[in-house]
Amino acid sequence: MQQLDLENALKEATRGFYAALNQVLAGDPEPMLALWSHADDVTYMSPLGELLVGWAPIERSWRGQAEQIRGGPMVAEDLHVIAGAGLGMVVGFERGSVRIEGKEQWVDIRATSVYRLENARWMMVAHHTDRL
Repeated sequence: MQQLDLENALKEATRGFYAALNQVLAGDPEPMLALWSHADDVTYMSPLGELLVGWAPIERSWRGQAEQIRGGPMVAEDLHVIAGAGLGMVVGFERGSVRIEGKEQWVDIRATSVYRLENARWMMVAHHTDRL
């Protein structure tokens, strides 16, 4: 793929991630699960403060979030995209509101997402979030 094609595909993957995140907040984790690589080296540092390594705990986390957290929409802001030959990175902010245990909470998060090309498709291999 040419550089411009890589960047456009990565931007599209990022739009897919945020659409899937809003589906999680509506109770459906399946679109999110389809965006992740299922490799053993994937990592997720969620806003809950945990570091998850490997597909199985990450899948459990997204399923649990879909069961326990409602809200949205979450909006991505100030995104910066870096696309390489096999890896891509997106940094920016995630903002919105969620309800956890019936309590409304404003969410203001710094986020870094790392994607890897797998079978000519950008797949999430790391997502790191922390609250501002």
